Amino acid sequence: MLARVPGMSSLVPRLQRVPTAVIDAGLAVGLAVAITIAIGVSPEPGARREPAAYALGWTIAALVLVRRRWPLAVLLASAVVLQLYYQLDYPGIYPAVPLSVALATAWAAGHRLWSMLVAGLFVAAGVGVGYQALAPNQPALQVLGDVTRDVVLFAAALLLGEAVRTRRALQREKERSERLLLNVLPAPIATRLEEQEDVIADAFPEVTVLFADLVDFTRRSQRSSPQQVVQVLDELFTAFDRLTRCHGLEKIKTIGDAYMVAGGLPEPRPDHAQAMADLALAMQIEVARRGDPNGRPLQVRIGIDTGPVVAGVIGTDKFSYDLWGDTVNTASRMESTGVAGRIQVTDRAYRRLRDGYRFRRRGVVAVKGKGEMVTWFLVGGTQ
Repeated sequence: MLARVPGMSSLVPRLQRVPTAVIDAGLAVGLAVAITIAIGVSPEPGARREPAAYALGWTIAALVLVRRRWPLAVLLASAVVLQLYYQLDYPGIYPAVPLSVALATAWAAGHRLWSMLVAGLFVAAGVGVGYQALAPNQPALQVLGDVTRDVVLFAAALLLGEAVRTRRALQREKERSERLLLNVLPAPIATRLEEQEDVIADAFPEVTVLFADLVDFTRRSQRSSPQQVVQVLDELFTAFDRLTRCHGLEKIKTIGDAYMVAGGLPEPRPDHAQAMADLALAMQIEVARRGDPNGRPLQVRIGIDTGPVVAGVIGTDKFSYDLWGDTVNTASRMESTGVAGRIQVTDRAYRRLRDGYRFRRRGVVAVKGKGEMVTWFLVGGTQ
């Protein structure tokens, strides 16, 4: 039905859950210890174990700590420090190792030209220094071996950087896809689709459904520009979205200037009707603060019903999570037969809420497809 979107938490390797600061700190400490030992036990006769040698080595290790924050600066600084280490002829460090860490990080951050330039310069410098050190009658195999070793290590570092860069790009795309999916579907439903469940369809014995519609908004907006109309709806519905999330309810969809919300699904909750009543009262307050594209006050009709529904995902293109059943139709009728600025609820919703909220009996209303029904206006909370 839908392509599988892997769950973010289920497929993240354990290593990725370790904070990067901890990884960098461990790498820096390990590099500092290795440099210290290498300098201290250098087998080269007459090698100078000066404090500056340790200081430069530890500086190289310290750069690892900030390599992610300033990848290009760390790469260039590492190159300068390592070249200085070469020139001073200090023992005990193989420069290609720490430089490779900086190369991989800079490449992963997108500084590919600089990474290739630095790697090329170090390889060329290694060739020049090596040939100068050899006597004229000695073979060049030693230099070629050192250069080949550096080239292989640098190439591996750059390939690692490319792999990290690609993984980050894929991760960003995956997260973007998941955000888009969660904008369309409730989180539990998105998770079920990720697990390749073929059909999403559930029956809920009792939920609360709300429809809100702006009174006479279409006619009022006929002389306004499309940008003005969309801006008013966008700002208002964004506020409705915030209120819906705050009350722990599920936005189902918008239809023109109408807004649909459900409570008690996809995860059941016992206080769905109370949460919906609180949302409806908050919506009234929000609408009262706003105007139409011409600056005139807005009014909203709200209808609420409580009862059983069937919910599920339909379609493969522009799929959606939707509700069906008599409760949905009745809630819609409560809105369409309601009064501007009022919250009309069915008798069964009233019985569910009457102990905690104030109501005014409207009386018998003729409802299309339902006949005559007793309805109530929700006025406010008891406090």
